[in-house]
Amino acid sequence: MSAPFARMPAVVSEISPSYNLHDACFEDEPENPPHADALIPVTVSGYGMPVIPTEQQELVHHYLYNVLPIQYLLADPSISRFMFRLLQTNSVARDAACVLSALHLQHTRYNSRMLNIDFNFKRLESSLLCPNRPYTEGDAMAGLHIVSTFLFNGGRGPWDLYLDIASQYVTSVLHDPNFYGPEDVLKRCSDSTRFIIKTTMWFDVLASVTTQQVPRFLEVYRLLFGHAGGAYIDDPLSGAEEISMLPVMGCENHIVLAIAEISNLAVWKEGQRRRGCLSVPQLKKYLDAPGTPPAVHPPRPARTAPASTRTGTAPTWRRRTRRSRSGGSDNDIFRASARVYLHTVLSGDYPSCPEIMASVAETLECLHQVPTNMPSVSRGVVRSVVFGICISGCLTDDPRQRTFLLKMLETQQGESVGNVSEVRALMESVWARRENSQGRPRDLLLLV
Repeated sequence: MSAPFARMPAVVSEISPSYNLHDACFEDEPENPPHADALIPVTVSGYGMPVIPTEQQELVHHYLYNVLPIQYLLADPSISRFMFRLLQTNSVARDAACVLSALHLQHTRYNSRMLNIDFNFKRLESSLLCPNRPYTEGDAMAGLHIVSTFLFNGGRGPWDLYLDIASQYVTSVLHDPNFYGPEDVLKRCSDSTRFIIKTTMWFDVLASVTTQQVPRFLEVYRLLFGHAGGAYIDDPLSGAEEISMLPVMGCENHIVLAIAEISNLAVWKEGQRRRGCLSVPQLKKYLDAPGTPPAVHPPRPARTAPASTRTGTAPTWRRRTRRSRSGGSDNDIFRASARVYLHTVLSGDYPSCPEIMASVAETLECLHQVPTNMPSVSRGVVRSVVFGICISGCLTDDPRQRTFLLKMLETQQGESVGNVSEVRALMESVWARRENSQGRPRDLLLLV
């Protein structure tokens, strides 16, 4: 298997462009960076803690100071405490962070410097990709770091192998008999475990759009994020801080659940189509019939709901008119983008579909609210919501909308790493194929 910085075929993904690192806008180091000790939390740097090997100290310092703050833009700064503790105590997590750090250095200030990434990555492969191995918290964090390296370099490569490592660990924690269920896990587990669980779940939801598979933790999302029989796209409630996805991912719980349910619907619909038994009237009835076969009243026009799970049932989720209490542009864009995705699944990827046109317009209206007079803020928002830009761009034939979305992506073009160029190339390819009448492009869901 090639190292993550090599140009790879096979899986192409932005699992997300919407995820904060995916279009990674990595900055150069400040002229006078603080001493490495300033980055080491006092509570975990005392006597008796493992010492980071000398040959890795520079890369660990660079990771903590330059990469971590922008790898997870919305996370609380206290993340550095448990992250450093993991780097101290787990060699596999440290190796993975060093690979990511070295890759960043190679793309920015140290292009001519050999950082021996190949060797470190091969060592990681031999450590992590072992069959029938029970994975630890450090292994899970290492897997997430490696997913980040693939996304950091444009989103190509076998990222799914490493996401599976984190997913296996999360599964083991969620099934720990010492906890009463997923909510109890998130409320009682350590900060580092909670962060790994939330990050893995976010990757899982957005990866399902790329892979067109049912999200691995769909039932968990329903337990955690559903309430009163369903999740609501416009509901202001996100639950306790330990449960909320908003502080880490910028997306409220009910929207995370909505995207997962839409992916589930897409899988069900495609399965019906392949078997030659898809009935649109049946599908419409099924959308508003939680827990029953598709044979009940049709939905109201403004109401939407998910399809089957692996067992063929699902709760309903609906729109509400109240706005999110967060007021954050990231969350609003995710909400509007989820509607674009939903109507694409329901009606097909037809840019002239009225519901798709309205949802794209709503997404662009949210994007217009990004404060362009504050470059640091606007760049951070754009990095977080490339999912919305990509899916809206692929589903619009309006030249003005296309131009606006391209300009948003251009704000990231000066960066030496990331996947913005891949997203732009996809959008332009979709437009060209449509204009050349080569049929409806199916590439849309391969990159979001």
